[in-house]
Amino acid sequence: MNARRATPWVACLLVVLGIVLVGLRAYTRRESQLASGESLWRLTYTVKFQTEKAGARLSAAFPFDSAHCRVFRQNVLHPELQPERLRSPLMASREIDLLTLQPGEQSMTARFDIHLSRRARFRANDQEPVLSTQARAEWLRSDKMVQADNPVVAETLQNIRRDTPESGDLVRRLFEFCHNQIAAGEEGAPSDALGTLQKQAGTPLGRARALVALCRANKTPARVVTGFVMEENDSLKPRVWVEVWSGKRWEPYEPENGFARELPYNYLAVRRDGGEVVRLTRGSGLETQFAALRLPPGPGAGRPKHGSLVALADLTRLPLEMHEVLSLILLLPIGGLVTAFFRTIVGIRTFGTFTPTLIALSFVFADWRTGVFVFVFVLLAGLVSRAFLDRLKLLMVPRLSTVLTLVVLCIIFCVSLLDMLRLTPGAQAVLLPMVILTMTIERFYLTSEEDGTGFALQLLAGTVVVALCCYVVLRWGAVGRFLFAFPEAHLITIAALILMGRYTGYRLSELLRFRDFGPAHKPKESRP
Repeated sequence: MNARRATPWVACLLVVLGIVLVGLRAYTRRESQLASGESLWRLTYTVKFQTEKAGARLSAAFPFDSAHCRVFRQNVLHPELQPERLRSPLMASREIDLLTLQPGEQSMTARFDIHLSRRARFRANDQEPVLSTQARAEWLRSDKMVQADNPVVAETLQNIRRDTPESGDLVRRLFEFCHNQIAAGEEGAPSDALGTLQKQAGTPLGRARALVALCRANKTPARVVTGFVMEENDSLKPRVWVEVWSGKRWEPYEPENGFARELPYNYLAVRRDGGEVVRLTRGSGLETQFAALRLPPGPGAGRPKHGSLVALADLTRLPLEMHEVLSLILLLPIGGLVTAFFRTIVGIRTFGTFTPTLIALSFVFADWRTGVFVFVFVLLAGLVSRAFLDRLKLLMVPRLSTVLTLVVLCIIFCVSLLDMLRLTPGAQAVLLPMVILTMTIERFYLTSEEDGTGFALQLLAGTVVVALCCYVVLRWGAVGRFLFAFPEAHLITIAALILMGRYTGYRLSELLRFRDFGPAHKPKESRP
């Protein structure tokens, strides 16, 4: 069988295989039911605040994976705020810092889809096998809210220690003291350790800090944990508890409700060594609302056994930080398919094969207005620089490297200029493919010299048109989510590319080019 006859069969086989694999994965997810004691939840943060000038900082703590919890999807919206992601190895927490770029009313909304399990079935990221010297010093220190070195704390510890047998569990006795002897105070009660111990009453945060102070005074590492109890509520209130280092792991204690060494599985931690989920610096009017909603089973919730072949094919099991990057990579073949269609079927020529796709991808993850400004400015500056470099008669590699350096400098200058003009460029503005821009500038200049400026502008226009079409397709958010959930769908993409690779007919642009030779334009033959 020759290549022409084999091509349709190969394409059909790939299409059938892709449809079957997508169907099997969809069927498996639809049929798989959550085990007893498992549930899916959506936790939503809604934050509003005011700033009188730029530079205010909003810090929000996000939920993280633990033995009973897995965050399998998140979406954070922060218009007019510049993100600076942080992760503290000591806190083992996930935080995001958002900086205001202009004064006025600001807002942030975050949604987290969470899988809870009664059984400790997930790989925990919140347990340290060994407590480092730096971490031990951190969890033993005294501060203005946890006064571990205060004489009142030391005296209370001595009294409890005197009433505890030598073989007794001192940490357990400290917990029972904070749970039974310290009353739950009303609004306005002390929220620091010293005030709570002096008045024998305090807020839930004050009782937790009192336990932490007593443990630290006993040279036992301890820390306050802030989180939520996952239950359906559109006005969820944060909860606080304490984690104490037992020598092998962190053990939880909640003085408010009396839980010791083990918490209910629906306790979700978001911040360590702090009583606030959201903090604001140099701002005012902070308003926070937290809501929890139970979800039906859906893609990404179930996690196959780690190490199995099924788990290998399930991308949703990967850490949340990798989802966006992998979705970006999986969009590349779609851009290649669109480019191949326009070049092979339509007949639009472009600078390079993947230039339109990469340019479109850079605009997908950046604001299109700032992206267009950066693209046009860099292109014009690069062409002018290339014209001057031509007079120096440089070798190809040094010349291209010089153009690349100028492109990088132009992009950095544009980002700085946009920030000065308060146009919020963001970090995504530098995602423009610098190497592709360099090659585009080089090809445009060479084409204009060899075939004329008109033909070079025609190729540039074709590149922009194809990039715009790629942008429209890639901007469709459902495409990235679908490919991330069903990567085997790219077998159909390969089939379409194979069929286009064997196309030898007229391109649409050629039909317009040779329309004068069509039947409608043939001269009528004169009859004898």
